[in-house]
Amino acid sequence: MSSTSKRGSSSRPCMLPSAGPHDELTSTVFGAIQALPPTRKANFLLDTSLALIEAGQYGDDVESYLEVYLKTPNLPNEDVARALLARGMARKSAGDKLVAKAHQDFQAALNLDPSNREIQQHFRRERRIHFMDEPASQRAPPEIWDRIARNIPRYHLRSWLRVSAFHRDIASRIIFHTVDLHFGDDQENLNRGLDFMDRVKDDPAFASRVKSLRIHWAYEESDVLDLMTRALRTALPKFKELRDFEWIGYPEMRADVVQSVLATHAHIQSLGLIGWHFDAVGVSAFRNLHKFTLRAEDDDGFADMGEVRTVLDMNKDTLKHLVLGAYLERTHSWDSAFQSVTIKNLTHLDLVDTRISHVVLARIAHAHNLQTLTLHGTFEEPTSAKVIFASDHVIDGEHTFLPHLEVFRFVLVGHDEELGLYQSVTAFLRKRTRLRRLDLGNCPWDLVAGVLPQLTGLRVLGVRISNLSQQAIDILVRSIPPYMVAIRLSTVVSDKPLNEYASAFASFRSLSFLHLHTVGKHRPKPNLMSEKDYLFQTDMWNTAVRSVAIVLPSVDFGVELKELPARRRLDCGKGVDLGGDDAAWVERKDVPMDYEMPGLE
Repeated sequence: MSSTSKRGSSSRPCMLPSAGPHDELTSTVFGAIQALPPTRKANFLLDTSLALIEAGQYGDDVESYLEVYLKTPNLPNEDVARALLARGMARKSAGDKLVAKAHQDFQAALNLDPSNREIQQHFRRERRIHFMDEPASQRAPPEIWDRIARNIPRYHLRSWLRVSAFHRDIASRIIFHTVDLHFGDDQENLNRGLDFMDRVKDDPAFASRVKSLRIHWAYEESDVLDLMTRALRTALPKFKELRDFEWIGYPEMRADVVQSVLATHAHIQSLGLIGWHFDAVGVSAFRNLHKFTLRAEDDDGFADMGEVRTVLDMNKDTLKHLVLGAYLERTHSWDSAFQSVTIKNLTHLDLVDTRISHVVLARIAHAHNLQTLTLHGTFEEPTSAKVIFASDHVIDGEHTFLPHLEVFRFVLVGHDEELGLYQSVTAFLRKRTRLRRLDLGNCPWDLVAGVLPQLTGLRVLGVRISNLSQQAIDILVRSIPPYMVAIRLSTVVSDKPLNEYASAFASFRSLSFLHLHTVGKHRPKPNLMSEKDYLFQTDMWNTAVRSVAIVLPSVDFGVELKELPARRRLDCGKGVDLGGDDAAWVERKDVPMDYEMPGLE
């Protein structure tokens, strides 16, 4: 920084706006600047640049100062942002001035030569009125199309890839933002994954579109596994913009893969480890995690479970979203991890398939910043849990327990008889107008119905009505806001076929996802009946589903009728496109639940 600029032959230091006489004052200033540490020199460059821009003296010198400043390592992010913003505004202002001068030239040329066709064509383009028969891509700016694309399910958005280069560019940014690769016995998936990694290596622009990468594994130890692991390690450095990495399945993510990811993406923001065991030795070396997901059945993996606490401690300034999952049939505990100071900083917490101790729940009670909370599993002390939820009070319109809650999933296993617990939970939910998503699992319908009218901000609901009738449907429809976007209604016994209730939801104009589910009943299976019965039952099923589509035009049925993709051990539903985040949440496919347990159907 103390040397002269390499951009030209000028001998004057790059940090002065003009080369004045080399008097005593100038020499003294040079000496003082040369004695400064690099960061102070960089600050001097930034301050000088900002002062010149403010004085209206933006030019090549300021461009040079800022270019050198931005190359300086270890600068605070907020200062770099100031420099980029100032340069961007200055460039835009200079560009606007040039465009204005260009218009003056065009107008002067037109005055001198009114018959000049080239000038006339320019003014026609500038003043052109967009008519309705023009292509929409010419009438609307790209920002509008981008907003439209982000509200279209990905399975529909793929059609944009074949429309035009304009549409393809917008769609590919969204479609390839999150990529799921499946490596297992399916040869087609294997080839698709290899082709994808080959393209990543050859196409840096395409690789930069991938922000979230999820690898689904289903291999035993073998040469094929070694081949795929090497291919992945070779491709990892090419994902220059990667922010989110998840390893799902078996073999679990181990120390060698941890080191490979650390070497190429040490500052990754989200890391997911989903398997039967916790084998990721060294994972606590990550220092910039905003989200951490771990699903492990027990504590017999290669990694010590104490490292989970270390991960939380080492990322206390950044970690905001924690997802922990286990297996209810195995002994496990998160008590140690929840002693971390990071817990009180969380804004999102998901506990799934897990035993929830009093220690864990007490720590959650002090996590006042939580906006989303999933409690899915079994309480070790349901009476204590009841007391904690009942401790909530409303003072001046604000709740004392989790005042910022917007998303709440409360799905318990083995507590169907704990009526007092469900009563305290529904009382805890009263008057929560901020709540947008709600799933109360097997909570008795009469308790749910009592609290729904007070949840005016609700948009997504998962509810179970054991004995479904037209009266219950009418109560449900009257109790929820008219702006619902996703509903999952589950029942055990229904007075009539579920599709006949669909018309009751026609008043919800924004509804894009509706799942009507009877426990234990599924689409006809060819292996469970004769071919004749299968064809007959399938025809009846298709007719019933189409009747829903007719009365609910806002619900997106996709290209073809098909039931939800089968749950595949440890896949945790990720990679399944249901049309949006709200649908994925209400179907519980956003978290690593153990789908092998029939009680969680």
